[in-house]
Amino acid sequence: MCCGGKIVSCFAVGVLAFGASGCVSMDQHRRLTANLRTVKAEKEVLAQELFDIRNGTGSLQARVDAMERELDAKDALVANLRGENELLDEVRRIAQADLEGMADKLGGITVSGPKLPPQLDNELKRFASEHPSEVSYDSNNGTVKWKSDLLFALGSDVVKQASMAALKGFTDIIKSPVASEFEVLVVGHTDNRPIKRAETKRKHPTNWHLATHRSISVANVLKRNGYAPGRIGLMGYGEFRPVANNSTKNGASQNRRVEMYLVPRGSIVRVSRGPSAETGDGRVATQKRGK
Repeated sequence: MCCGGKIVSCFAVGVLAFGASGCVSMDQHRRLTANLRTVKAEKEVLAQELFDIRNGTGSLQARVDAMERELDAKDALVANLRGENELLDEVRRIAQADLEGMADKLGGITVSGPKLPPQLDNELKRFASEHPSEVSYDSNNGTVKWKSDLLFALGSDVVKQASMAALKGFTDIIKSPVASEFEVLVVGHTDNRPIKRAETKRKHPTNWHLATHRSISVANVLKRNGYAPGRIGLMGYGEFRPVANNSTKNGASQNRRVEMYLVPRGSIVRVSRGPSAETGDGRVATQKRGK
């Protein structure tokens, strides 16, 4: 019996040990199961993130492709614009050459007159000697040449206040009795620098406009000083009558000038009267032609 009791006791101890061992395995199983669920959840999150990234990458790629197509289209547009610009430059060069050719053909129209009477000639010589930095006088064709840089600021048609006194002295001479048989032709010239500033270009689209507008400004000063506007003619040659090389600073300065010719009365003829007449009296500078 004792031996049998030991056997029963031993069996109970073994069952207890086995039960204890089985409890430990279940805890591990539950932990592993929980960990597995966590891992699966993380995997699902990562899978969703990967899906989102892939979709995002596809969208970005689509945008990149669209931008590349847009860039290609703009490159083509730039190429077309460059071609058009080159064509316009060529047209401009041809037009410029035509204008210069026309100006050369107009070279036959020479503004000149007989030698001025001695008293008037002497008065103009005296005037030029009193203002050597502003004017020069050519006795051969009765021309008083004003340096435009002294009359106007660059790109401007407003006569400088500093030149008003000299213009007043010149007006006193040409409205005096010794010049009663003559009238004045005001001719504006510029250098060949194109007008670029937007503000200036609005007022003077080309050098022709600037040259003519400067002639008008000088004519208005003569008028305010008492000279009859009916004895004033206007011309603007722009850059097409240079007297020096425009590639040098001094040469360009010489080309920016206003010339005033004393011509016999009647040399400037009336051709029209209308709202487009710049001087307000319907006159333009025109040479009478011989028959």
